[in-house]
Amino acid sequence: MKSLRNLPIFAIIITLAVGCGSEPQKPAPGTTSKDSETSDATGNAQKGKSLYLTCATCHGQNAEGMKALGAPALADQEAYYLRQQLNNFRTEKRGAHAKDTYGAQMAPFSKTLNSESIEDVIAYIKTLSGAKIEKTIEGGDAAKGEAYYNMICGACHGPGAKGIESLNSPKLTGLQDWYIERQLHNFKDSIRGVHPEDKFGAQMQQIAVDIPDDGTISDLIAYLNSLHAE
Repeated sequence: MKSLRNLPIFAIIITLAVGCGSEPQKPAPGTTSKDSETSDATGNAQKGKSLYLTCATCHGQNAEGMKALGAPALADQEAYYLRQQLNNFRTEKRGAHAKDTYGAQMAPFSKTLNSESIEDVIAYIKTLSGAKIEKTIEGGDAAKGEAYYNMICGACHGPGAKGIESLNSPKLTGLQDWYIERQLHNFKDSIRGVHPEDKFGAQMQQIAVDIPDDGTISDLIAYLNSLHAE
């Protein structure tokens, strides 16, 4: 791989540089955040509730996601990542590839939002309870998946797959196994992460292309599913 040997040190340095000496910002008056220490949702949740009615059609009333529609859970995802992906869809950094069927469905909705309404929608999502992430994919070796995760994935996605804001990496434990599987294949097959301005997506795509085989993906998913049971 291109620079994996140095990636863990890089991740630690960046995390410390961003995290040290700064205090979590409190939500502004009239705004809502389910967890102000881990979420920087600063929009108006009441306004976001009205906007979310459109989103609920696919993502569910409680942002629990819907497998039948290919829409992931949103409720347990961090605000920084929701913001990044909505902007990526809006600016066609994501969802523009001809083979990204589900991304193409999401892109038009994101274009109806501006920066302020994105913050409002995120603020509302962060008030929702979602639902327990259920295992839908059997097989895979969780022990092998854990070893691979710690060697390759953990530097960016963090201990316990909780995500790292300074690296714009998502919280994987808040996503369903079927969605993670699809996105790993999208990255590996150069369907996602190939837009020249998608810096973070490109980093993930370069790592995904080096995943040895589908068995490794199954092992990773088995490990991530094991975290839901903890």
